Amino acid sequence: MSVLISLILLPLAIIGVQLALDLDSHFGVAGYALYKVFMIVPPLVYCRRHRIGILRDIVKPGHWRRGLPVAMGLAALAVAIFWGVYFTLGDQLLDKEKIAAKISDQFMVSAATVYLVAPFTIFANSFLEEFFYRGFAFGRLVKKNRRWGYLLPAVAFTVQHILFIHHWMTLLPLTLAVVALFVLALILQRLYEKSDTLIAPWVVHAGGDLAMMGIAVTLLRG
Repeated sequence: MSVLISLILLPLAIIGVQLALDLDSHFGVAGYALYKVFMIVPPLVYCRRHRIGILRDIVKPGHWRRGLPVAMGLAALAVAIFWGVYFTLGDQLLDKEKIAAKISDQFMVSAATVYLVAPFTIFANSFLEEFFYRGFAFGRLVKKNRRWGYLLPAVAFTVQHILFIHHWMTLLPLTLAVVALFVLALILQRLYEKSDTLIAPWVVHAGGDLAMMGIAVTLLRG
């Protein structure tokens, strides 16, 4: 189990080291891609060594209908919550100009290029994170220890996102973000377990990313 835990925490270590070495400039495309590599290659090696089939045992596309209505409902709810909070409380909770500048600096996107980045984020990046956090981290660890299986991947998922945005906002919105991310992770893990397919949590995650990219567009366009 120690090897599995190490692999779950490895991407966080990569992000932490890069941010620690480059605190005053953008994270960069190369740095962003590097930690994503550590979300793909080590799990694939682990699965191969333990004869775990990526499609058969993790993605399970044959079960794609299971939990789909619930997933679509949760995706719509995620969009409604994100946009509702942003458009009603955004001016009170967030420094929008600061966040727009941080997005441009860290992820090297602009009002023009965000439309090119959005499809990758909504579909590909959400699938990658679901593969790593739900299919691999939660799916493997929960079989060994149920408490750790639910807790550690949810914490790692939350910390990964907070590492990027902790300097974007003040304590109150940051605290709300931590709680929302952790609760979302727990819901996605439960959905993956109940539906027995990665498709259901992926749909919800894609809905959340759709909402966030919509917010990013409004921020970058001013």
